[in-house]
Amino acid sequence: MKTKILILLSILLLIAGCQGGPSGKSAPTISAEQVQEWAQQTVQAMVSSSVINTAIPVIPQSSPTAMPLILQPTISIPTIAIATPRPMIPTVSFVQPVQKVCDQMGFVTDVTIPDNTVLQPNQTFQKVWRIQNTGTCTWTPAYQFVFSSGHQLSGITAVNLPRNVAPNETIDISVDMQAPGANGTYQGFWKMRNASGSVFGTGPAAGGNDSVWAKISVTEGSYQGSVPIYAPTGGVIGTGTCSIVDIVPGTNSSFYANQEADFSVTVRNDSNSVWTRADYDIAFTGGTNYLKRPDGVRFDVLNDVAPGQTLTFGLDIVTPSNYGTYSMQWGIVKGYEIVCPIYFTANVNK
Repeated sequence: MKTKILILLSILLLIAGCQGGPSGKSAPTISAEQVQEWAQQTVQAMVSSSVINTAIPVIPQSSPTAMPLILQPTISIPTIAIATPRPMIPTVSFVQPVQKVCDQMGFVTDVTIPDNTVLQPNQTFQKVWRIQNTGTCTWTPAYQFVFSSGHQLSGITAVNLPRNVAPNETIDISVDMQAPGANGTYQGFWKMRNASGSVFGTGPAAGGNDSVWAKISVTEGSYQGSVPIYAPTGGVIGTGTCSIVDIVPGTNSSFYANQEADFSVTVRNDSNSVWTRADYDIAFTGGTNYLKRPDGVRFDVLNDVAPGQTLTFGLDIVTPSNYGTYSMQWGIVKGYEIVCPIYFTANVNK
């Protein structure tokens, strides 16, 4: 390309030189700028012609190869219907509140002489109930525990409460009794009487129609040594005289007939006096004497027991040979006064 341009320029210059010939005529003057312009036009024409005439080879494309048609299996997707959860509405049942009454009592337990305790004819004993004030009014010493019906068992007809008993509080109530002289089963019923003379008992109804009771079985010759040596005139458990800390075996434990066992009891002196060895004894006071040695019914306290201190002693026993529930009463005594009553109960199985 460069060679062709140089040749063209050489020709133009030659022509320009020849126009000043021998004829004497002055040739038209061609300026250098005119020559340069012609040269540029010539070059542009050549370049344009070259572009136009340049054939651009087209590479033929091969025909596309037909691809095989692949059929995909149709999968049926099951439709799952999701149930909208229903809100749970709690069912509220209305319970009519129980209206408590002023005077009402509840039975807690038999502290002594549980039902069907076996006693000998004419045997004296002390029955102790634990009663709860389930009403809304406080019981005062003007309230009385009174005999209602059945067998009175030689007990008094009414016992004044020794102290105030607030609602929901419990109290131990004791009544001195004596078994009848003939064999048989005997039961006496008791209730409470307020300061106005109205009698009430246990049960949900106003005034309460149910009673508490003492129920014994009298069997002549059931066991020897059952006559108490001291009249039970002393304190009652829970009134501040003493507290039973522990008894082993526990109340209403079951035994076989003629079974040998050991009782152990721990009591605390809740009084204001020292239990001295010189003045205080441990003594059998009533019920059925089922000691292994029936004559060992009284002995000195093992050591002086100051207020707030505890005393532990044991008893060797052999249960009666007959089936039944037996109660044996002991106590810390001073002279003929029981300052701390203690009760042992045994159920003899067949």
